[in-house]
Amino acid sequence: MSDASSEQKLLRSRFDSRSLPAQLAQSAWSEAISVIFDSRLRKNAEEGFFAHVDAAFLGDVALGRLRSTAQDFDRSRYKIARDGMDGYLLQFYLSGRSASRGASNSEVAGEGDLYVIDMAQPLSTTTTDHDQISLVVPRRLLSARLEGPDASHMRIIPAGLPLVTLFRESLKSFHGQIDNMSRLEAEAVIHPLLDLAAAAINGHVDERSMAGVNLAHFVGLRRHVEDNLLDPDLTLDGLLATFGLSRRKAYRLFEPVGGFATYVNRRRLQRALQALRSPDWRHASISEIGTAHGFPNPENFSRAFRREYGLSPREVRQLADSGRSLPDAMGGRSEMGWTQWIANIGR
Repeated sequence: MSDASSEQKLLRSRFDSRSLPAQLAQSAWSEAISVIFDSRLRKNAEEGFFAHVDAAFLGDVALGRLRSTAQDFDRSRYKIARDGMDGYLLQFYLSGRSASRGASNSEVAGEGDLYVIDMAQPLSTTTTDHDQISLVVPRRLLSARLEGPDASHMRIIPAGLPLVTLFRESLKSFHGQIDNMSRLEAEAVIHPLLDLAAAAINGHVDERSMAGVNLAHFVGLRRHVEDNLLDPDLTLDGLLATFGLSRRKAYRLFEPVGGFATYVNRRRLQRALQALRSPDWRHASISEIGTAHGFPNPENFSRAFRREYGLSPREVRQLADSGRSLPDAMGGRSEMGWTQWIANIGR
């Protein structure tokens, strides 16, 4: 596999306290999260403490999902001055909630609300057990898009607002697809995603944020493609009819991922790769797997697969059957830790 191909991988990192000895898990988590917050756990290991982070680094932006038991988070003026980070943390709680500490009328960020944290300003919060998704953005990438860049700290924007819903569903879909996206594909949607974030925070769409609204439309199209990926009747014309789109708009929406046909073929090849590695498909021949995934001609399947992955379908199956792992560029993870990425945000 060429170095150029290897460079197209998304940088990924995971942390799971449950993979560590109980006596080390809490200190390891406190050290890891200290890149942003000082934390105080409200459960110990015997009481069920855990923390799990699944993160991706996309150019200058970090996207992560955190599942954790209840804890308090603090970011003091001393910590802000010491770490020098300057950016925004945009959070959606998928379950659980967060609230400010020390105020009788604290607002609560609940399920689906957009919670905006300015890392250049102090905070003290408390959370329940929670599952949340966060986007960490350098100030220089978002502040110019915001109408009040220094007045958004700890804003809670209600879940039911249309632009908040569009941003939340887009971010969730984006996170759900990062295993299937190259670095170039992921970076192509970062700026439209930030435009959509700004529209949700500002409360309206303008010319600057229209690209973000287009991204939200693309998320709906992509979900339709995923649901019908192996249908031989999946065509651009059918998509246009289903969504009432013009051909010109569809071309523009799929342009960042190489066009409709390229996107569909790549996703079918990714599904075929999973099938070649899966025991559930061991009874099927390679040509049957190709046909089931939209490539009825075995030669075309093999050629397209090799062009995408640098190995033939037969070579992938042989590797899987022998218990050997695939080359790095096909399924590897970067060892670069998410704490290092976050520490460099905005510097």
